[in-house]
Amino acid sequence: MENNVATENILIPNIDKETEQLFTNILERGERVIRTYRPNRKAVWWEVLFPILVMPFLWPFVIFIFPILIPVVKAYLKKRAYAITDRRILVRGGIIGVDFKSLKINSINASTVHVGLIDNIAKQNTGTIEFGSPSTPIGVKDASGMKANPFIFHYIPSPYDELRDIQEHIDAIQDADKK
Repeated sequence: MENNVATENILIPNIDKETEQLFTNILERGERVIRTYRPNRKAVWWEVLFPILVMPFLWPFVIFIFPILIPVVKAYLKKRAYAITDRRILVRGGIIGVDFKSLKINSINASTVHVGLIDNIAKQNTGTIEFGSPSTPIGVKDASGMKANPFIFHYIPSPYDELRDIQEHIDAIQDADKK
């Protein structure tokens, strides 16, 4: 899809240059990053520590858990990033290696925002935004009971405002593609 004048100014750019660099090797020719996100660090740490704090039977194992947990969470925070381009939604992650997932904006048919317990405990005004398509529907779980949709932005600041802005961007691109 070529850049369309009708979609050019829908989503106001908000780019952290360091985060943008994480995506340069997977951008298509002419594709532009418009917004970048990183999960809120405090909320991620609360997600990891909360189960340990509320389940006293885990306390004796903390000495064994922490040496593994700390480097895994640090690797997650270093590698996890999200981007919105003029064509796709991008998710970067991985613990040992680096993984990328992309979803064409014109295939998105659903989106949700969720502000949960950890978001409220962390008091960082964060939430989770999820994007769905016919091939990656929202709410579907895999055999282990985990969400099967990889297009989830975890612990994003101001999630309701961000989803509204992103949805306007998605709608403008999809409307332009119909013409």
